[in-house]
Amino acid sequence: MAKRFKGKHRKKYNVLKILMLIILIYISFNLIYNLIYNLYLSKLNNDEIIAHIIENSKNGKNSKGILNKYQNPQIILGEAFTFKEEESDVPVGNTNASSHKIYVYTTHENEAYSDKYLEVYNINPTVKMMGYILRDYLNDLGVDVIVEDKSVTDVLKKNGWSYKYSYDASKELIMPVISENKDLELIIDLHRDSAALSKTLLEKDNEKYARILFVVGAEYEGYEVNYELAKKMNELLENEVSGITRGISLKEGAGVNGIYNQNISNHSVLIELGGQYNEIEELNNTLKVLAKVILKYLER
Repeated sequence: MAKRFKGKHRKKYNVLKILMLIILIYISFNLIYNLIYNLYLSKLNNDEIIAHIIENSKNGKNSKGILNKYQNPQIILGEAFTFKEEESDVPVGNTNASSHKIYVYTTHENEAYSDKYLEVYNINPTVKMMGYILRDYLNDLGVDVIVEDKSVTDVLKKNGWSYKYSYDASKELIMPVISENKDLELIIDLHRDSAALSKTLLEKDNEKYARILFVVGAEYEGYEVNYELAKKMNELLENEVSGITRGISLKEGAGVNGIYNQNISNHSVLIELGGQYNEIEELNNTLKVLAKVILKYLER
């Protein structure tokens, strides 16, 4: 009887040892893999970071590999996402170093895009994130870009304002920047539309793009200058990729803002980049084109 009891006890003990060993191996694997993965991410430049995010989001559509959950772009993309500061914003051989300077801000900074295939990583791509990606592409072209890091949401909370006062809140942030940077050649308020995917997606030459809509307020004196700016950029974009824009929406009358802070400067443009159903790959493709067009506009 005693031997039988000891045998059962030893068997339970062995099972417990095996379970503990499995748990230890699992924890060790996680720690080691994440360490190696973090080292890998630290070596990526900004272009490689974008490519990595897109690749993993696409893999999520068709692959359920054991390592997928570890290849987590959330390590790169968090709430305080910014791109790495490069040693030089201007590639070797570029003779137009910092010859142009623009400002990008996001009045509706929390406008989000599709997180389909990224929800497993708890990533919510926002229009503010797109501002940083645009900056990186423009930096590569030798354009100096200021991206507004301060939060419009924080200004709304500070003043006790509701969401409808977002343009008043963003005005508080942009006025000091514009006053301190008299050499700004272009001021972009980047937004995201809420239209259907059928309106915001372009498929052309085996590539997918998030379509762009320009919005110009017509309820301030001299709006025609900014309207001409939008028309020129729209034309340049269409010359690059036909169909990539949805044209220009001239806003006035009841129920619209009609100004959008564009009365502050005759270098202002409001860009609706895609819509809520566009994916990061489509947005990235459009931002590459937009960066080239911005440079062409500045050098016209």
